[in-house]
Amino acid sequence: MSRDPHDTQHALTALAGAADHDGGVPPGGARHIVIAAQDFNRGGTERVALTLAGHWAALGRRVNMLVGAVAGGLEDTVPPGVTVVECSPPVPRSLLARLRLGRAMAEPLRALSPDVVFLTGNYHFILAPALRRAVPGTPIIAKVSNPLLSGVPRVVEALLALAVRQVTRAIDLLVFMAPELAEEGRRLLPGRAMATVAEPNLPAGWQPPPRGTAEDPPLVLAIGRLEPQKHMALALRTFAELRRQRPARLVVLGEGPERPTLEALARRLGIAGDVDMPGFADPAPYLARASALLMSSRYEGYPAVVVEALAADVPVVSTPCTPALASLIASPLHGAVTPADPAALARALAATLDQPFVSDGARAASVAHHDARRSAQEYLALFDAAQQGALQAAPRPA
Repeated sequence: MSRDPHDTQHALTALAGAADHDGGVPPGGARHIVIAAQDFNRGGTERVALTLAGHWAALGRRVNMLVGAVAGGLEDTVPPGVTVVECSPPVPRSLLARLRLGRAMAEPLRALSPDVVFLTGNYHFILAPALRRAVPGTPIIAKVSNPLLSGVPRVVEALLALAVRQVTRAIDLLVFMAPELAEEGRRLLPGRAMATVAEPNLPAGWQPPPRGTAEDPPLVLAIGRLEPQKHMALALRTFAELRRQRPARLVVLGEGPERPTLEALARRLGIAGDVDMPGFADPAPYLARASALLMSSRYEGYPAVVVEALAADVPVVSTPCTPALASLIASPLHGAVTPADPAALARALAATLDQPFVSDGARAASVAHHDARRSAQEYLALFDAAQQGALQAAPRPA
């Protein structure tokens, strides 16, 4: 019988208590979880998967990570209690690797015989049909790590929506990172089982860190890889506009192929003396002193850096790169979402710099639900419900 997608979230709420424990598995629950992924690429999706895997193992579940190749840079960060299984022969990341990765995973997945298969993001949706054939009775649950049709022209949206429906047919449950992102899912995939679970962006038991001392002139922080998606050139142009209005400093934390281009742009804009680009670095000491975070991305799924900034009491000025910002940046105290135009962003940044440096916990309270343990427990509630057959929204596609 068909089920309203909203009922899945009700099932999550009803079963969350069963997952709120320090170990063991509730009767009929998912004892064995397999996370299927390409590799250990240094990306946000992979970091989140490793965080969740560690908590699931600590909560008494058997957790395997089935990967195409033990490579990518995060392979040395696999948490205790999580076992890695590599395809034989390995399937390293390449342009067409995903087209054969599902078939390569079929045999080891059958041998593992999990209770639930978890796909870590949109990149891995294409694996679902092959995994379904390998373990036809096993629920497949996938996190939607980016908007399904981000920035797609309306003239081709219908065609691409059909492709999304087709590629996700073998997935039993789609898990969104925010209610705003789930709205797109309900529009594109009516009748499908869906749920929302906050990203585990903050450590378990997290408490707001102490605020540092505001710098003079104020410090503006930008964090992200130096590559086209993050559009750091826009951040530099925005900062140049801001500097025409008031003194400030910009620190860009990140590394990537665009560094030479960005350094040259800073010199051309006449702001090189006020811009520091130290590469990858622990953002915590910078956040403690920053008066604002500037995010210039072209698109994002659910930007962890925004959660981390608000948790550190730092307001955020951002381009409208994801619908999820609506609830994250809900007031001027939290920052502003502004069109991707240097002058508009600079005006918003100037107004945000005039906001209180300390919000008396208001910014941090707005993201407290991103506690990693809480997120892990909510996923386990979904896995247990899936194992009990409670999440089926429509007959499984043939």
